[in-house]
Amino acid sequence: MFGGEHKQTDIAQSAIFTTGSMRASRLYPAILFTLLIMYGDYSFELSTKIRIVSSYIFSPFTQIEYLAKDTVNSFSSYFSSQKKLSEEINMLRNLVRDLENQNLVLKNTKTSLNELEQLFDLSKSFQEKEIFFGKIIDFKKFPKEFISVEIRTNNITKDMIAFNAFGLIGVIDELLSNSIKIIPLHDASLKVPAKNSRTLENVILVGTGEPRRFQIEEFKKNGDIQKGDEIVSSGLGGRFPEGFSLGRVSEIEENDQSNFLSITVENTFDFSFGSKVLFTKP
Repeated sequence: MFGGEHKQTDIAQSAIFTTGSMRASRLYPAILFTLLIMYGDYSFELSTKIRIVSSYIFSPFTQIEYLAKDTVNSFSSYFSSQKKLSEEINMLRNLVRDLENQNLVLKNTKTSLNELEQLFDLSKSFQEKEIFFGKIIDFKKFPKEFISVEIRTNNITKDMIAFNAFGLIGVIDELLSNSIKIIPLHDASLKVPAKNSRTLENVILVGTGEPRRFQIEEFKKNGDIQKGDEIVSSGLGGRFPEGFSLGRVSEIEENDQSNFLSITVENTFDFSFGSKVLFTKP
């Protein structure tokens, strides 16, 4: 029994010395390595360089938060700028639309002023006659071409004739309670006594039913007429006043089976032009 205890004591002492030896063999290199690191850090500032290298290596990860914030700010700024730009574009479009409307109003005002000025100049031709004005409220081409004119007087009679800024345009076809229907001079039912302003030869101008086109009725082949001759009202018959332009000769055609020429007269008058109509007696 004593021998067994002695053996256990030897084993324990051996283990102690062995453990100490193992700890020393690990401790000394660690101390040496630590001293080397301290010396290198002191001599070469290794820790600073390591921190710099580490920060450089891991900078993308440390900058993720800032990059995310910058990205969010960039998107926010982009969409905010787009919204502002869109609002400015809409504002400018509305401004352009308003300016176009104002320009249209000014053009209409200018047109109305020019029309009234022309009608005023025309009214000087009727200084000894009573004149009236009406406002155009409707224009129709079918089944019969006519314009409706609003009036505020009861003094207009059916024997009066109608003028616009161009000149003589038609006659009264129907009198209503507050308006008048006017048919144009080129209506197929109308015949206007006229004359050639160059030769002073009297002719009869007949409506064709087509806008701005007339025919000269029964003009003999041996008569003197040329393209471009101006045809004016002669005043004969008393229905139309004298001296108003009706158009110019545009076509002259011969027919072997007829003793008369086919002569077309065209004018530049617009029957539906403007907004005002002047009425007077011939």
